[in-house]
Amino acid sequence: MALWQILLIFVGLSLDVFAYCLYKGAMISTVDIPNMTKMTAIFTGFQAGMMIVGCGITRIPAMARDYRPFGRFWTFLAVCLFFLIGIIMIVKSFTKNKQKIEEKKQDEYNFKVIVFWAFLASIDALIAGVGFGFLGLRLIGMALLIAVITAASAIVGLVCGYRLGCGPMNRLIAIGGCMVLVGAVDLLVNCITGMV
Repeated sequence: MALWQILLIFVGLSLDVFAYCLYKGAMISTVDIPNMTKMTAIFTGFQAGMMIVGCGITRIPAMARDYRPFGRFWTFLAVCLFFLIGIIMIVKSFTKNKQKIEEKKQDEYNFKVIVFWAFLASIDALIAGVGFGFLGLRLIGMALLIAVITAASAIVGLVCGYRLGCGPMNRLIAIGGCMVLVGAVDLLVNCITGMV
């Protein structure tokens, strides 16, 4: 799998985090660096942790022994997982689009809610981790890469929300889903042509 495909999928996944942070950023009246740092760390930790768990599932000895002889099948399964993630993100953006988002100032950071948001946003990373695990990619490298991209996405999301409000939130989730789908389509083409 090419680096650009991995980056495309990771940026797509991080747009979900961006959307949550955009929403929170729209609610704050002042920039609070310590709380914003904690929020970024929570989202980053969940995304990287779920990616590690997902990849780790494929490293379980019984599973690793069983999936290696069927490499092409598992690559196809990874493609299906990426398609699923992309479709879920797009559907989620349209269902949230029907809900009216009320922007009201709320400067306190309710970290129980933020942890719940981070967990919800990281479910896609768990599924992607399983897909990347089936492709045999390096666990630590994937976790570090998603951590850096997620941290940047969370910080930019908070600042953009603070400056612009949360109007583009649903469109960004849809764009993220489309990016994951593009990576999945390219991976599928590579799988069919025998390049993976």
